[in-house]
Order: sequence, then structure tokens, then C-alpha cells
Amino acid sequence: MKSLSLLFVLLAAFGLAQAQTVVPKLDQDGRKGDMARLAHKQAQDKFNTADANKDERISKEEAAATLPYVAEHFDRYDKDKDGLLTWEEFVGHNRWKKD
Repeated sequence: MKSLSLLFVLLAAFGLAQAQTVVPKLDQDGRKGDMARLAHKQAQDKFNTADANKDERISKEEAAATLPYVAEHFDRYDKDKDGLLTWEEFVGHNRWKKD
């Protein structure tokens, strides 16, 4: 839970709005790049753990099993209202691709 909180703090610090480009690039040098790579790895680990059926999307039920905060606020994250979170919806932007 502590690492999930760190992830959300980092993402908030880098700006969650897609219209802004304050989310650092993963290949950026320096501290911002280091923090972006750390947040990216943590997000991927959380996403992969939550994605129990490995379909590259997280359902509300999958989120409830490992990501209670995300499950509680699921509708806010689910931008296209299809009942599933894609990688971009999960991290809140499309600047980082999922490896």
C-alpha cells in the first residue's frame, strides 16, 4: 500500500492531466528521469499484479483484490466507461508505454 501511495504522489507531482506534458519522459536524464522510471516500474508491477487474467485490462473486481484505492475510485479512472482500465487509464496519461 505504501508503494501504491508513492506512485500516486509521484504521478500527482508530475501532473495527471493529459493536456499537460509535465510527465517526464522515461529516457530523460537526471532526477526527473530517475523518478519517472521508478514510478513507471512500480505502476507496471501494480498493473500486472492486478491483471489476474492477463488481458491487459483491469476490471473492478481485479482491482478490488489488490488495489483497493483504485477499486474505490474505479469510475473516475475508467474514462471510456467500459468497465475496464487500460494501461493509459491506470497511469492517467499516455506518455509512458507499457513494456
